[in-house]
Amino acid sequence: MQLRSFILLVMLALCPTLVFAQRTITVMGGGHADAKPDYATVTMMLSAQDITAQGVFDKTSENTTRLLKSFADAGIAASDIEQQGVALNPSYDYSGGGGAPPRLAGYHVMSTYIIKVRNLKQLPKVIDLGTLAGASNVALSGYGAANSDQLEESATKKALGEAREKAERLAEQMGGKLGEILSITDAEATGGANMSGGREEEEHRGMIVAGSNSQKISKSVELKVTFSIK
Repeated sequence: MQLRSFILLVMLALCPTLVFAQRTITVMGGGHADAKPDYATVTMMLSAQDITAQGVFDKTSENTTRLLKSFADAGIAASDIEQQGVALNPSYDYSGGGGAPPRLAGYHVMSTYIIKVRNLKQLPKVIDLGTLAGASNVALSGYGAANSDQLEESATKKALGEAREKAERLAEQMGGKLGEILSITDAEATGGANMSGGREEEEHRGMIVAGSNSQKISKSVELKVTFSIK
């Protein structure tokens, strides 16, 4: 009896993978969800020039006041207007010639604003008012949906459902039953649709593809899911 126990212990030590190996199956699952956009994002720039720093700051302040008033007239809330950055650059005159050093000719300020337009019917008016107020380089950055988290959740559930259906069919063909989920991986996170690294289910955020037109916002998720097989 003691000899059998000793042999069993030796086998466990030498062949742990044979004893504790777990059958698994890994499949890909994709999900997609759409929604109509309910806001648009517009980028505008304000510029001002003057020969002195004080002068260019005063002009910038005047331009900003005029621009913000135009947004308020269009019904844009102050919380939906973000000043992304201000760039102050000196300008020089190099016409002196003869090796003369450049002369400071003035200053140029460029301010960038990001505006969220929640009433899409007001979008053309907002663009017109911004341009009339002196904004340049006006760009429609894109459209978005306030319920983007719900879209992602819906797409993720569809991806998991598709992965489970595939795994159940394969497990049945292997003569087993599908077990619990061992890992869930965002395929896009590692740059591949077939193989990828790991992330827990509750922390997963799928690949987002946001539509850039006014008709539809789309979110897609592609997952690599590993199940145990009983």
